[in-house]
Amino acid sequence: LYWSLDHDRKQKYLRKIETVSDEMYEYSKVRSWGKQFLHNHQTTNMLALLTGALVVEEYKSTQANMWKQTVVDVMEKTMFLLNHVVDGSLDEGVAYGSYTAKSITQYVFLAKRHFGINHFENNWLKMHFWFYYYTLLPGFQRTVGIADSNYNWFYGPESQLVFLDTFILKNGAGNWLARQIRKHRPKDGPMVQSTAQRWSTLHTEYLWYNPELPSHPPADHGTPKMHVFPNWGVVTYGAGLPNTQTNTFLSFKSGKLGGRAVYDIVHFQPYSWVDGWRSFNPGHEHPDQNSFTFAPNGQVFVSEALYGPKLSHLNNILVFAPSPTSQCNKPWEGQLGECSQWLKWTTDESGDAAGEIITASQQGETMFVSGEAVSAYSSSMKLKSVYRCLLLLNHQTLLVVDHIEKHEGSPLSLVSAFFHNLDIDFKYVPFRFLNKF
Repeated sequence: LYWSLDHDRKQKYLRKIETVSDEMYEYSKVRSWGKQFLHNHQTTNMLALLTGALVVEEYKSTQANMWKQTVVDVMEKTMFLLNHVVDGSLDEGVAYGSYTAKSITQYVFLAKRHFGINHFENNWLKMHFWFYYYTLLPGFQRTVGIADSNYNWFYGPESQLVFLDTFILKNGAGNWLARQIRKHRPKDGPMVQSTAQRWSTLHTEYLWYNPELPSHPPADHGTPKMHVFPNWGVVTYGAGLPNTQTNTFLSFKSGKLGGRAVYDIVHFQPYSWVDGWRSFNPGHEHPDQNSFTFAPNGQVFVSEALYGPKLSHLNNILVFAPSPTSQCNKPWEGQLGECSQWLKWTTDESGDAAGEIITASQQGETMFVSGEAVSAYSSSMKLKSVYRCLLLLNHQTLLVVDHIEKHEGSPLSLVSAFFHNLDIDFKYVPFRFLNKF
């Protein structure tokens, strides 16, 4: 388009891009996104600043070089941190993860093209395809909604998938999954992309698409499989399949705040340029250790909280009473960081919130997974163990068992489990046997 513009319009656009880029640069010094790594706002805004710098550099090289230096410093640290995330996940979940990954893939492309910096061997990039594949419910329309989420992706993921296929995978699986998602895109309803998101990655999808890669699914596609995201603390079963009568989806989460790599970096402080939790923003995460979702026969039965207030019970986990530190649902209290619009990660013990996958195994269509989440609850409750295990017996029967232990002197006497469903109201039907209830 640039070459079709007249001189006056070129100058007008150039001045606008320069002005906005300079504002973005100044904001990067004072706004939280300037120092919070692996966050959707940071990668998006830094990519915008880099784009402005590349446009302006021919006219104002000194100014543009300053902007580029800022972006490269932040984004190279981002790629360094991502190299620790060996399962390809992002702690903000699939929706916000697609938001962040949109800009990461664009940065990786531009860094190679303009600066000769090669990130194609990055551990996170090599595994990122599975973050899209193993989070898809049967039918290729809806994803697991762990953390703040709509029903699927905010941006892409077709653009990210063709990028991964062209530069990382080179095996056709990315093109295949992008095609499945494109083919099954809902035409109406809550799973439709917003107007602002729908077209913003179309240009990169076209730029990166390699038609010479034969489109085909990953090996063993078609068989329900369990997949473990060890950094994210998430296990899924039955993902990436067509929507047929017996294709069941199950997810379980029990992980560390920010994901294992970030949590350990914050707590062990191996890098001087990381300032504890001030360098990250897991506010889009939920109080959801030992949470699960269940879609028997592809029909969502127990669902996640999607984008809403950070209330523990909406995430299908246990809450206890009476708790001396209850904040928003007295006398009940759930997990650390709950009660606000965003998860609180800098107050009291919140930064130490953690769950752990204890075991995950599959045999045929039977699956067993368990997790321990006691570290995600306030020490004031004096809990010793909050252990949950799930046993998928067949494609429509799930057994949930909770094991709770408390220390002497614990104030707790009540526990409550709430199973959330966004689409169907649960109703209690009394069990009747021999005409007696």
